[in-house]
Amino acid sequence: LLAKQWYQRRVRGEVSTDELLEYGKSEDSILPYEEIAEMVERGEIETATIVDMIQTQLQNRKEEKERVEAEEKRKEERRAKKPKLRDIVPTPPPAEDEEELWGEDGKKIEKQPLDEFEQDHLEDEYDDVDDEEEEEEEEESVSPVRNTVSYDPETQKLIDVFEEAETLYNEARNRHDSVKRQLEDVQKLNNIDFGPEEEFFVLKGQCFEKRDEQYKYKLCPFDRSDQDGTSIGKWDSWEVGSDGVNHHNVMLYTKGNSCWQGPQRSTRVEVICGPENQILSASEPAKCEYAYVFATPAACTKVQDETEIHDEL
Repeated sequence: LLAKQWYQRRVRGEVSTDELLEYGKSEDSILPYEEIAEMVERGEIETATIVDMIQTQLQNRKEEKERVEAEEKRKEERRAKKPKLRDIVPTPPPAEDEEELWGEDGKKIEKQPLDEFEQDHLEDEYDDVDDEEEEEEEEESVSPVRNTVSYDPETQKLIDVFEEAETLYNEARNRHDSVKRQLEDVQKLNNIDFGPEEEFFVLKGQCFEKRDEQYKYKLCPFDRSDQDGTSIGKWDSWEVGSDGVNHHNVMLYTKGNSCWQGPQRSTRVEVICGPENQILSASEPAKCEYAYVFATPAACTKVQDETEIHDEL
């Protein structure tokens, strides 16, 4: 309203510099008086510009007031939807079970409802929870900003070249990593003792199972040994005989899962010559220490007829 009045007086030529400065001194002034005076004296601003500034500030104040009022109205509506604790009437117990309280003066003591402080405290907690939920919903509803920047042909050409080079680099890096992993696997294989003539290499990558009355045992040569899915040893080495020589007839698997109040599980595998790969027996001679007898043609060091193999088994 003030801005409109100043504007109408300006149109009619009724607004002078002195009147404007007097307005700046009044309590209704929106702009700082000192700033207005200095700008007018230096001729840096016209009266019409000041009127526009007044009108803009009034409009901003109006919008801020409307925003605050709308926010208060929204909170009031939300509170109205919440059931107030004082409106919740508990179901009274049966009359015969109700226990009456009497004071020393002989008067009956009535039960008191929650006081206003407790009621307001509970309602404030409801409001805080609602405000947090609304903030989360606003954050989730923000749509992602899309890049709509366009480039000139030369810049776009450079970008395309860079993207193509990046794609080629990533492909080359993936191939390099794949070859590196293959080399590491080959190195691991080279470090495994598959026998004097690599005769046990054929067992690598295979697994063999045997089930008894209680458990299912599984042996993956040069990898691991399991009992019903529990690790009872990982490949370690061949056992060296009492004569200090490795005869490649006993495999050792160590560092399996720990026993309860006991050591880590381990497996000793005796390897013998046989017509096919199979676990002949599995046992636990000591706590958390397992023993297999494993037959395989790879352990046959010379040509044996079926009778000799049968007798050995």
